[in-house]
Amino acid sequence: MEEKIIEISKSKIIGLIGLSLLFVLLGIWIAFYAPIVNVEILNNNIFRKSIGFLSIIFFGGMGILIAKKFFENKYGIKINDEGIYDNSTYINTGLIKWENIESIEKSKVVNQNFIRLIVNNPNDFIDRQKNILTRKSVETNLNKFGSPIQISTTGLKIKFEELYEIMTSELNKRK
Repeated sequence: MEEKIIEISKSKIIGLIGLSLLFVLLGIWIAFYAPIVNVEILNNNIFRKSIGFLSIIFFGGMGILIAKKFFENKYGIKINDEGIYDNSTYINTGLIKWENIESIEKSKVVNQNFIRLIVNNPNDFIDRQKNILTRKSVETNLNKFGSPIQISTTGLKIKFEELYEIMTSELNKRK
């Protein structure tokens, strides 16, 4: 098989960074400048500041992680005879060997499409994660969705269906 490289889309990454920045600014507005409204809980200063600061922290953190991808000069996904290398998100899964992939499924979470790789050794992928936050994220994927590996094409130079077809075709060749 000829190696297939799917690059990270710099323009999509810039869009995601912009979206993160927008939500950080919205968090600042909620925490400090939001007007009084007719809903009592929304007028509670502690509630507003909490929501605002949570938005700033969460989307600011996501923006930083996304920005790191912008400056990486690595592929997003690489598919070859060994397996699938996933470097598409801040959770660098690394090599997923063909013999470890039981099936490939489509899933949708909050209107975002994912390619779920069902593997026979999920704990190995959890153990690869050195950062506690990424480890928890991978554990959550396993517990909630049945696999630690969820691949999105949001930041890649490929359409979802096209990547799904390539992956399933290559897996079927090896069964």
